[in-house]
This record gives sequence, C-alpha cells and structure tokens, in this order.
Amino acid sequence: MLRNYGFQNEYDYVELFNNKHLYELDNNSQTFLKELFGDVIDNNEQIKSWKNKMHQKADIFIKYKNYIKNISLKCGNSNSIHGESIEDFKRYLEQLKIPYKVIEKYVSYHYGYARDVDGNIDFSKSLSGEEYKKIYQKEIDIFNNSINKTRIIVDMVDRFIVRGRNSDYDIDALVCGTVDDYVWINKYDLYDLILSKRCFDYTSPHIACMTIGPKKRNLNRDSKNAKDRYIVCIRWNFIRESIIEFKNNLGWDSIPVN
Repeated sequence: MLRNYGFQNEYDYVELFNNKHLYELDNNSQTFLKELFGDVIDNNEQIKSWKNKMHQKADIFIKYKNYIKNISLKCGNSNSIHGESIEDFKRYLEQLKIPYKVIEKYVSYHYGYARDVDGNIDFSKSLSGEEYKKIYQKEIDIFNNSINKTRIIVDMVDRFIVRGRNSDYDIDALVCGTVDDYVWINKYDLYDLILSKRCFDYTSPHIACMTIGPKKRNLNRDSKNAKDRYIVCIRWNFIRESIIEFKNNLGWDSIPVN
C-alpha cells in the first residue's frame, strides 16, 4: 500500500510541473524551482517533468530549457531511505576500513543473535531489537562510535541518499511531502544537515540521524516476505521536521511550517 502511494506521489509531482509555465504554479513551487534552477528560469518557456523509470535515487526529473534536475521524493515522517542485502552492506563496511570485529557487532544486532554463558552465538534463539539493546547496548555503542566519523557519514549520505549504488548522477534536491504541502533541501545543504545531526545518544545502530537495521526480523514469521530478514534498511524519521529546522536556522523564512 505504501509503495503504491509512493508511486502515485511521483506521478502527482510530474503532473504538477509538466507542461507548466512558472507563473502557473503555486508560490511554494515557484520558490522551489527558482532555488533549483537559479536565474535560468523565468516565465518564457514551459517546464517539463517525467518519472524516472529506473530504480535510482532520483524519482523524477524536472527540465527547463536544456537544464535537467534530478529529484528524490519522500512522503510521510517515517521514511525508508535505502535498502540492500546484508552481505552487500558488510562488503561496503569493509571498503570503508571498518574492522571485522566491529562489523560483526552490527551483524549480531541485525539478526538478534543471543549468546550462551560461554559467549557463543545461540542460533536457536533470536532477540527483538529492544531485547537485544537491553543486553548488548555496549556492542551497539562500539559500532556507532566506529562509523559516526565525518568521512564515513559523507560517504554513506552519497550511498544512501544522493547517488545510490546504480547511478552515475547525484540528486539535486530531496523533496518531502505531497504536492499540496512540501519542503525541500538541495544536495549540498543535505550534507550539512545530516552532519549537524551527528550524535552518540541513539540506542540503535545509526549514522547521524539515520537508523540502521533489518527491514523486518520476522521473529514470528509475520513478514509477507521472509527475505526481509536479510535486508539492511536505512530509515530517517522526521525528515520534514529536520529540513524545516535546518533551513529556518539559516533564515529561510519561505519554508512552510504546516
């Protein structure tokens, strides 16, 4: 259901911008496009927009004259930003020079591994996220302290939000909301926003303001897809609020608060 809603949201944005002149759009959309294209955009030519048919970070494209911008769309407050297999994620952490013992601390959390009195993994028992954190929070803290470095945060922003794993092109802006009520942040401000959210207070594995965990542990076999257990899911809660707070701190009074 959420996936279908997301697809509809993409088509709504295409319809909002495609074959329109700047003056035909609402004030918020005009401000967005002026920020996106700069002095290039005016009322003389029609805007074009279309959906990206490939599974990439850019959901839609917006074109004015010969300038094309890549736009990522998110709706709602609890957003899955990125997903990949746990094996790919482990290889990625290795490429970032994260020590093997630290990587395994995430893997244990991901699968909810319990240990016996000798410290060996008890494969017959899996813990929920909350159960795991109550017992092994110190191990999660070690993982978090290892990855929440500026270099790694920037690299993960590229992988999880800006470029992804299957594109040579970055997004130009991240838009959050529906066509009737949305906020946005451009690519370069996105790095500053996320770096400003770096902290070590999260109890879950995280990179800055984004949590890292299984798509679904499937402990009670209640997942529609058993493979969800093997997917690492990056989530960013309260994206809209984060964007508004960041831009308001910069003095961007044009950002709506509702």
